[in-house]
Amino acid sequence: MTMDAPVTPPEVRSADTARVDLLLIAEMISPGSRVLDIGCGDGALLRILSEKHGVDGRGIELSQAGVNQCVAQGLSVIQGDADTDLVHYPDTAFDYAILSR
Repeated sequence: MTMDAPVTPPEVRSADTARVDLLLIAEMISPGSRVLDIGCGDGALLRILSEKHGVDGRGIELSQAGVNQCVAQGLSVIQGDADTDLVHYPDTAFDYAILSR
């Protein structure tokens, strides 16, 4: 018995320089959704979601350098700690909350 290799979707095989895991996550998000990226780092996932899916993306990042990098790209990101600062968001504020690292 032989097993076929998994088929990689065309959008993941593209020449896109984004991380494959982020592209796969993005494919699971409905277009136009409200998304919170927890620990968004440099904003790579938020950028993909905004550009390819038109989401209303927000991020929370502990590192000030990461926040600065995101804001410089026009992303809506605040500095905060996921352990303490998520209580400030209402339960229904987002359709998806993603922690990808």
